[in-house]
Amino acid sequence: MPRFYIPNPQIEEDLLTIKGNEARHIRRVLRLRAGDEVIVFNGSGNEYKGRIFKEEPTSVVIKVGDPFSSKEESPVEITLAQSLLKGEKMDYLIQKATELGVREIIPFFSSRSVPLLDRSKKLERHRRLERIAIEASKQCGRGFISKIERLCDYSEMLSLASRESLRLILWEKEGSRLKEVLRESKDKKRIFFIVGPEGGMSQEEVEESKGMGFVPVYMGERILRAETASLCLLSILQYEWGDIG
Repeated sequence: MPRFYIPNPQIEEDLLTIKGNEARHIRRVLRLRAGDEVIVFNGSGNEYKGRIFKEEPTSVVIKVGDPFSSKEESPVEITLAQSLLKGEKMDYLIQKATELGVREIIPFFSSRSVPLLDRSKKLERHRRLERIAIEASKQCGRGFISKIERLCDYSEMLSLASRESLRLILWEKEGSRLKEVLRESKDKKRIFFIVGPEGGMSQEEVEESKGMGFVPVYMGERILRAETASLCLLSILQYEWGDIG
């Protein structure tokens, strides 16, 4: 059943009017008509099942039932801090990480990241990544939207990790085996992990993270691409502690 994201649904007498991009998607892309069933969700855990009641020139009116709770989120809250990747690689990562149930994604600039963006480009990129997360949630049936933090620098990103989190940084040159760290940290319900850019993290950056309580870990002998490493670790965490399997 088609799903549509309305962050603050205003419902009067069981009728919800949808405007803007979602209305255009209903009418012009999916070509839905009066009587067709849809689901509306607010991205914060509430959903509404309804039917298209009528179409107007710039909007679609949905007759909805009582709200119901979205499927439960993963019991482990995972934050992925990802050094900004080039072009479509970052788009792909946001899409797949959202499908895998990541709670929050923090794009950041490191010393080996792609060139820095000016303020307007940062805002434009952030809005694009948010749209990708919304579309991924709609597609996979998730009732929550992964939070996409604004782009920040490396030190600021480190400061966003809570003390209650298991803090990991992927580092191919040294560190503990991932299996050992996870085996010793089963009581943790929050995980914050860092993945660097295509060129890897610098020694100085790893040392700075260690000073903030991060544990360097490696996942094996093969060198993975940045986007592969992020999704691989996210999948492992959801299998071990979350809702996969």
